[in-house]
Amino acid sequence: MQQQARSALGFSLADVIVTMAIGSVAMSIAVPAAKRTVDSMRLVSATRDVERELQVARLKAVSTNRFLRVRFNCPSAGYFRIVEITGVSMTDTASNRCDPDAFPYPGPRDTDVATPANDGPLRILNPSITLGGNDLLFGPSGTTRQYISGSVQPISTSADVTLTRSGSAATISVNGLGKIRIQ
Repeated sequence: MQQQARSALGFSLADVIVTMAIGSVAMSIAVPAAKRTVDSMRLVSATRDVERELQVARLKAVSTNRFLRVRFNCPSAGYFRIVEITGVSMTDTASNRCDPDAFPYPGPRDTDVATPANDGPLRILNPSITLGGNDLLFGPSGTTRQYISGSVQPISTSADVTLTRSGSAATISVNGLGKIRIQ
């Protein structure tokens, strides 16, 4: 009779401690795995955003018959933007070219050749993601070149844009014909 009364009272201290120990072990396994999954998802999402922006730049260069440059880490790390090459040196090499206040999106529609009409919006990546690679130039024919030390160079095999986060990396390759591919 006493044994039946004891079991009806609830859990013993030992039952609670064992349950908490099992829960702690499960959480210590699940939390790092969930963090790795979230990190991986953020890297994949950022890589797709950059790849999509490169595709937009190429298509826009062809459709507008203009040269468009994709600038990375402009104005600072983690930012990128499509900027139109106007042919006016003072505009094309302006130090504030990635400043949306100085060069707004959408650009004004006027007849001044120094006013870029095809600049894209300023894009920003998650602060934990690092973006590396040379700026790319898309031409009206869809071909691509890269900026190396401030001068435009042809792409012999491919130009790589690398995104890194928490020790993981993703690469976007662009060849001279304008083919853009996530590796």
